[in-house]
Amino acid sequence: MSNDFEFEFEDYDPLEAKPITKKSMVIFFVIDTSESMKGKKIDDLNRVMREIIPQLAGVGGCNTELKYAVLSFSSGCKWITSEPMIVEDNNSWKDLSANGITDLGMAFEELTSMLSRKKFLKSPSLSYAPVIFLMTDGYPTDNYKKGLEKLKNNNWYKYGMKIALGIGDYFDESVLEEFTENKELVVKAANSSQLAKLIKTIAVTSSQIASKSMTIVSDEENELDYEDVEGNKQKEMVKIVQDTVSDDEFIETLELEDGWD
Repeated sequence: MSNDFEFEFEDYDPLEAKPITKKSMVIFFVIDTSESMKGKKIDDLNRVMREIIPQLAGVGGCNTELKYAVLSFSSGCKWITSEPMIVEDNNSWKDLSANGITDLGMAFEELTSMLSRKKFLKSPSLSYAPVIFLMTDGYPTDNYKKGLEKLKNNNWYKYGMKIALGIGDYFDESVLEEFTENKELVVKAANSSQLAKLIKTIAVTSSQIASKSMTIVSDEENELDYEDVEGNKQKEMVKIVQDTVSDDEFIETLELEDGWD
């Protein structure tokens, strides 16, 4: 396991209800921009992201500095943001274009390299575990398992909140389940309306939950470790996601609106 993952337990409890200084939280958007996303899919995604980035301002509350980072992948991968961007200061969206194959494994390796105190998580203040939001419409064309294995050896990934959104009807759900390690945090958008609803709900809610301090005492008054606390946050996210996809209005869009494929 990586030794880079540090919350400075000796000096400060990262789960303290009232932090002394603002704590940093990064939401990573990992987005498929392969050829199959070309056209209406990428246009719809860009439109939703243009709307949601400004809406993230203030989501974490006055004690959290919320940042976002964007990694796109197709034939290779690249960071759209050169570093995590503070939402309040950088709330415009740079539209993505689609072309190439689906090098998801390469994206996993690149993400792993930046989940580090020396790279994208080098905030001078304390940090919450990140949110990693993966969006894809297809099947990996490279050795994704190799990249995912490296990612799973990273403690920021281990304690972070992972959510995956499959776009359309032809994505590999099993791969997304491997990534999230929880099938209830894998969701599907069958059309533009569902895509907009899911991206907005997941981006805002995951940021709120991940940047929230939680008690470290259970109902039985037993002390919880950090993994337990993050597990509680994940359960809270699962409920929100499942409530969203089971909502009547969300389901009705299947009859009212065609998909992309």
